[in-house]
Amino acid sequence: MSTAEKPVISMREAVLRYVPDGQELLIGGFAFSDPTALAHELIRQQRKNLFIMKTSGGVLVDQLIGAGCVERVLSCHVWNSVGPVPAHCFRRALEQGKPHPLQIEELSYGAFTMSLLAGACDLPFMPTTPVQGAGHFTQRTFMPEKFGVVKDPFGGGEVCVVPPLKPALGIFHVQRVDKFGNAQMFGPTGEMRYAMAACKKLVVIAEEMVDTALIRERPEATIAPGFMVDAVVIEPWAAHPTDSYGYYYRDLAHNALYGEMSRTEEGFRRYLDEWVFATGNHAGFVAKLGDAQKSALQIRKDSW
Repeated sequence: MSTAEKPVISMREAVLRYVPDGQELLIGGFAFSDPTALAHELIRQQRKNLFIMKTSGGVLVDQLIGAGCVERVLSCHVWNSVGPVPAHCFRRALEQGKPHPLQIEELSYGAFTMSLLAGACDLPFMPTTPVQGAGHFTQRTFMPEKFGVVKDPFGGGEVCVVPPLKPALGIFHVQRVDKFGNAQMFGPTGEMRYAMAACKKLVVIAEEMVDTALIRERPEATIAPGFMVDAVVIEPWAAHPTDSYGYYYRDLAHNALYGEMSRTEEGFRRYLDEWVFATGNHAGFVAKLGDAQKSALQIRKDSW
């Protein structure tokens, strides 16, 4: 366990310090624990030409694309998870080049996670489910070597493999963290543990900071030990409108609102004006949700 206290910074400072234009950035969350607060701050600071990696793109990536922040995307899919319904900004970028053309590479979830695992383990490749002939195998843009095929050394024929992913920066949402950066997640974690280990730099966004004694009570929940973490942001409700297990439920009504507004470029701009720019920061966004909506979504701590 790390014995050096980590810098605790605001979301604004995290973007200023770690995410310049053109940054390669892996964002955690597979339609849960998506750090939407990070996306909003990237939009407020008008970041450009980002290379976004995210297993489940969702509303977070759709908003970054619509705001013109993204040049390249590596993902398994990008959609609005209520329904599901299309991610309209993503479609406009691919089909019409609005607000500008978008480069995209796709991987299956299995291939993406194996690539991250290879990066975390410092291995030259990892095997994955055979995908030869599938669209994401045959169609390649800025990652010409995202798949390979090797001979099974145990006599089983051809094996599809993926190279290691070692993102320059990863930013992940977790439930809680201590002053030393020991970060804990509860509920589903997906690929998060080895995705964090694959990153060269790591920032965690936590719902709350707790005493190290609480961290030690649940060591199995520590998804990133402090020595891996470069900085910490404390931001309650940072994952809204996705859920944060044990803290709040998914806000399907807000996803539906966003889906309807983002059907047109004008509607999307109204959403940004109302929910991102006018709120000023994530605390302002949460205040705009209102106490009634927060109360309906909030989970009592004594219930888990």
